[in-house]
Amino acid sequence: MDKPGKNELIQLEIQDIGFEGAGIGKTENNFAVFVPNTVPGDKVTACISRTRKNYAEAKLIEIKEPSVFRTEPECSHFGTCNGCKMQNITYRKQLEIKKNNVLNAFKRIGGFEEVFVPEVISSKSQFYYRNKLEFSFSSNRWLTEEDIQKDEADKSFALGFHKPGFIDKVIDINKCHLQSELSNSILNLTRNFFKSRDISIYSTRTNKGFLRFLIVRQSANLDDILINIITSENNEELICEYSEYILSNLKKGTEHNTDFIDSLSIVHSISTAKANVAQADDYFVIHGKGYLEEKLKDIRFKISPFSFFQTNTKQCEILFDTIVKLAEFQKPDKILDLYCGCGAISLYISDKINTVLGVEAIAESINSANENAIMNNVTNCEFITYDVKEFLKSVLDGSTKPQRFDTIILDPPRSGIHPKAADYLLQLEATKIIYVSCNPTTQARDIRLLADKYHITSIQPVDMFPHTFHIENIVRLDKKNSSF
Repeated sequence: MDKPGKNELIQLEIQDIGFEGAGIGKTENNFAVFVPNTVPGDKVTACISRTRKNYAEAKLIEIKEPSVFRTEPECSHFGTCNGCKMQNITYRKQLEIKKNNVLNAFKRIGGFEEVFVPEVISSKSQFYYRNKLEFSFSSNRWLTEEDIQKDEADKSFALGFHKPGFIDKVIDINKCHLQSELSNSILNLTRNFFKSRDISIYSTRTNKGFLRFLIVRQSANLDDILINIITSENNEELICEYSEYILSNLKKGTEHNTDFIDSLSIVHSISTAKANVAQADDYFVIHGKGYLEEKLKDIRFKISPFSFFQTNTKQCEILFDTIVKLAEFQKPDKILDLYCGCGAISLYISDKINTVLGVEAIAESINSANENAIMNNVTNCEFITYDVKEFLKSVLDGSTKPQRFDTIILDPPRSGIHPKAADYLLQLEATKIIYVSCNPTTQARDIRLLADKYHITSIQPVDMFPHTFHIENIVRLDKKNSSF
């Protein structure tokens, strides 16, 4: 197969979008070329920047004929920010792309040729759907073309999202369309407060500086808001002043219903980690109860500042209802919920089964899960802090009380499950496995490891993240030769 050469100009029609959001076109010799910032149906001129054995990467030079699937992005940061790469594509086409990505993952990575993927369950809200956003402070602001044209563009302070490909540069975000207008107000008030006082920003190069992250969490079905300001050290006087500033200015805001002030919490987290990750050694409650409450149907959840919870609350209810539908739980069933987080799935299904055992390596999440069970008077769920791979091993070798599970729920991080965990699951031989994942590529890889004893009964993608290339996918696996 003839490959295009570096710096060669080629004409392409974009046919699809890959997992990372780049458009995919084919040369006359059927050689795949990835071109960022393109849409299926675009006819473009591109310049080859890199070639590999089976594909090439190219830079977009010109859109000669735009696709009918193009649409005008809502956000002024589109194209610079990495958050919503598909915001310039009609939503219906986005769903089609995501369905194809799931199908391709299971065929190409999993090797499942006969797999059937139904239409993606769409999100009712395409904007302002997130209940959590994480913003970074930086003293190295990314300058837009408009900024560069200004004589005195300030690049010393930014609060927003990291510029893709530039680990030390942050785009100064003034309005994000993924979370509420209230969240945007908190973002801008936070920037104004610290910038006006010339407060230092932490640098991974020097390991010095005060400000690190701002995390805003907001419940969708209740009125709770949680502001988490993460710094490298304590400064009680400054943070209390910040808290008073936020509260007084939000109360003044005419565009917001100020009833939420009574349920607003502000926490101050201290992180001494050298790596620039939004975690903390400890946190202090500055105002309010110090955690977020959310509700899914009749189940209430207490979410601590660093606990995982699905970021699209409204769509989470649909996701969990879909899990229930696909799993066909029976009242006598005993369920093992692996990577259970704060117990969301376990508690949601608790009235439909006999017992649930939730396993999670993060102690803070398990503490939240136990508190959530007590808060909802649920007595048939048990939650334990344990590495999933080691827990499965302990069940098999008898160091943990032997147990029989009818159904195992897997909801691992994007990286998927450890190969040894897959081996242990095969030995446990549960009748069903429900695998929930936000990464179909690692999901397909893992299910291939389980294919000796399990077959795919059904697949259902659910769009939790409109305008991004991410997709949540549910797969039901049944043990071969089982009665189900």
